[in-house]
Amino acid sequence: WLHTADQRRQLNEACARAGADLNPCESNPLDEIWHAQPPLPLAPIVPQDTRFSGRESAEKRREIAGQIKQASTAAAFLSAPDSIAWLLNVRGADVECTPLPQSFVLIEADGRVQWFVDSRKQVTELAAHLGNEISSSAPEALGAALDSLGAAGKSIMLDPTTAPDWAVQRLRGAGAAIIKKPDPCALPKARKNEV
Repeated sequence: WLHTADQRRQLNEACARAGADLNPCESNPLDEIWHAQPPLPLAPIVPQDTRFSGRESAEKRREIAGQIKQASTAAAFLSAPDSIAWLLNVRGADVECTPLPQSFVLIEADGRVQWFVDSRKQVTELAAHLGNEISSSAPEALGAALDSLGAAGKSIMLDPTTAPDWAVQRLRGAGAAIIKKPDPCALPKARKNEV
């Protein structure tokens, strides 16, 4: 969870040069000794109106779905908070000094989205804003969703520079084909519109 797929590859190479092995831990040893650890953030997630974004979330999802189809994959896995906030036109306050909620997304080639986010963060008006093409599940359901994609033999696009290695290993273990590509939201998010 603490390293991306690319970081793990670099660590493996460094360990090999040093004659050592790198083995993932099932749990973080720091969590086991950090008894006064603050709880995970639960800042409210609110809709961002198109008068601020300039584009509807549905339009953005169609664009990203087009990239997924073009890559001949079934879905893309997103873990970068800024990409998810941009794609869904939402804002939060989980990350200090930035208006971002922490969550994960699986966006399918047809534009439907599975959003893995703590339901306690979602304000009432968020459901109407998201519409019926976006379903929400608890973050704990992410593993089963990745397993399901893998068991179906699906190809999944993910960015090895941002995706946690846990997701890569989970997808591989379930039998998914991983297509390493840059975050599909990165370039469209960088393109500014009139608004």
